[in-house]
Amino acid sequence: MIDQPYTPLPYTIPPARGQALLSFAGRRMPDHLPLFEVAKVEEIRPPQPEESELLLQDRPALPAPGILLHGDCLSACAYLKANNIRVDLVCIDPPFASGANYAKKIVMRNAGKSAIEGISGSIGEEIMYGDIWQKEDYLNWLYERLLAIREILSETGSIYVHLDWHIGHYVKVLLDEVFGEHSFLNEIVWKRTTAHSDSRSFGMNHDVIFYYGMAEEFTFHPVLLEYDDTYLERFNRTDKDGRKWADGNLTAKGLKGSGYEYEYKGAKSLWRCPLETMERLDRENRLHFTNTGGIRLKMYLDELKGMPCQSVWDDINPVNSQASDRADYATQKPVELLERIISASSDEGMTVADFFSGSGTTATVAHKLGRRFIASDIGLNAIQTTRDRLVAAGAAFDVLKIQDGIRLFRNPAQTMAKIFSLVEGYKRREDLELGEFWDGGLPGASGRYIPIKFVGLQERLTCELVDYYIEEICQLETDERAEGVRILYAHRDSAVDQAYIDKRLRESKRTSLKVELISLNQLLEKKAASLFTPDSAILEVKPVGKGTWEVTIQQFFSGYLHDKIEQFNTKRGKKSRTELTEGGEEEMVEALKTKFTPVTISESGLELIESIQFDTTLRDDGIWISNADLEDKAGVKQRVKGTYRLSTSKFRIKIRNIAGDEIVIDSPELGMK
Repeated sequence: MIDQPYTPLPYTIPPARGQALLSFAGRRMPDHLPLFEVAKVEEIRPPQPEESELLLQDRPALPAPGILLHGDCLSACAYLKANNIRVDLVCIDPPFASGANYAKKIVMRNAGKSAIEGISGSIGEEIMYGDIWQKEDYLNWLYERLLAIREILSETGSIYVHLDWHIGHYVKVLLDEVFGEHSFLNEIVWKRTTAHSDSRSFGMNHDVIFYYGMAEEFTFHPVLLEYDDTYLERFNRTDKDGRKWADGNLTAKGLKGSGYEYEYKGAKSLWRCPLETMERLDRENRLHFTNTGGIRLKMYLDELKGMPCQSVWDDINPVNSQASDRADYATQKPVELLERIISASSDEGMTVADFFSGSGTTATVAHKLGRRFIASDIGLNAIQTTRDRLVAAGAAFDVLKIQDGIRLFRNPAQTMAKIFSLVEGYKRREDLELGEFWDGGLPGASGRYIPIKFVGLQERLTCELVDYYIEEICQLETDERAEGVRILYAHRDSAVDQAYIDKRLRESKRTSLKVELISLNQLLEKKAASLFTPDSAILEVKPVGKGTWEVTIQQFFSGYLHDKIEQFNTKRGKKSRTELTEGGEEEMVEALKTKFTPVTISESGLELIESIQFDTTLRDDGIWISNADLEDKAGVKQRVKGTYRLSTSKFRIKIRNIAGDEIVIDSPELGMK
């Protein structure tokens, strides 16, 4: 077990001054980033096009391959800072504190056969990430990550933060604190649906995107949209040469920044342009002198390239987004949304980062637009989805794994669901009538209990956090049922250990309760065998020609998925019996027509496999070298081929099941199963 696996990197940002700050109970002010060891686990280099094709691309050479980091935003930023990697544009779509869990369907790859109930072939859902927070916890969590992002933004960089009505108004204040009120550029309103029915309020059909620029010289290219008919109707005047025009405003009143104050041909105002520009426009017959003595600008229809995009975006609908880019990922954002942002706020060759990668839309669009991308996510399914989209897009990149000492079960949400099952006798807080601060507890005799607080997978137990917890612990003194407290943590600062906890309790002089500090790694080491049971496969390798070998997956087994299918069959079987016994005659007839057939698995088990990959390079350092020509990914109504031909009998094969779990198997001895 690694007890203190990181090096602290101090923040260099001074505290915000001269502006409103968000204050709430338990507000924390972190002072450093955690730098963990980072290991390269995969290298993707697509085949290089011919020289003639390279010339036709006319794109700048990127400074380095893209980076896909499997780990938390905080640790990803620490890695970039330690390696002096700066980012020109950050686009993040973090959790919204929406109070919901987001799930992924587990779909059997049955090649469209009817052996599985329903067209989708789904055998259930699993949570990909949880968005249920106490407000204070969420704000502390996001504040620390915004500070980390500030550390790696270039001096002329910019950031877009995508949120909604749940928490956006609080985060706006945090963004002002981190990046400065003067750096705020826009609150963009994105109309994400055409209509929404809320019986007791106006329909909430938009998200907000906060846009900040780090300096006056930040990159921005105006986005031009097609003109609507109403706008075109303004061009109803014609010069002698037949050119249509409409008038536009030349005054600077109401604009950001200062204008130019002077008098021109009897009209005095604060103008948008200096005097010499006004004189040039006059010589070019581009001024319109009104009957009231004002001056307007002639805008010729044949010179206009498009309508400048405003801060309300109602022309991008997820439903109409490019279908080929759908990754069946919860909360996936449209390609067109990221294309607009990246095109507007970066140039080709610049670096674009997304630290909550999700389905990988930001990284994929950045690659297609000729930018270097950096993407990170803590969830395995997100990393897999992003990786596969980038491979399909022909991107060159490295997959890195942050070695934070904690082994996750796919993602934090699923890991959290399993963690407390490792604590013998654990009960939910609702069962013990505990307050929202506590995660649960251990029941004792005569109604007594020991409350349990889990620090979290993406947080560190700091001295500051200990003081906050002690305030909550002291409140238990009035509850005679409490007979102690346990604090469970994944990460901690070096200064925090059991001796430090005991010392702070004595110094508080407000509680006699004993607090026990427990490392999550201690629990995982004891229970790892049952928590992380690996899949297995039987392979056959045989020569089929000169220099060619055939690899066949004869049988694939996943204990986890077998249990999942049994649960699905039991649940659906009970539902079908209920329909038959409780329904009337018509309902019984209908139920008989759709009688449930239990899901069964074939002898090969190939329908449990999502993708197959091969590495035939076999580097000594163990880094997986991908070969796109040897990848086999099954869509929802497809099945992996199961048989493959290689030019070598020495290989490694990576098998990913439909839940996202992966195993890597070395090639067996020739001809042996």
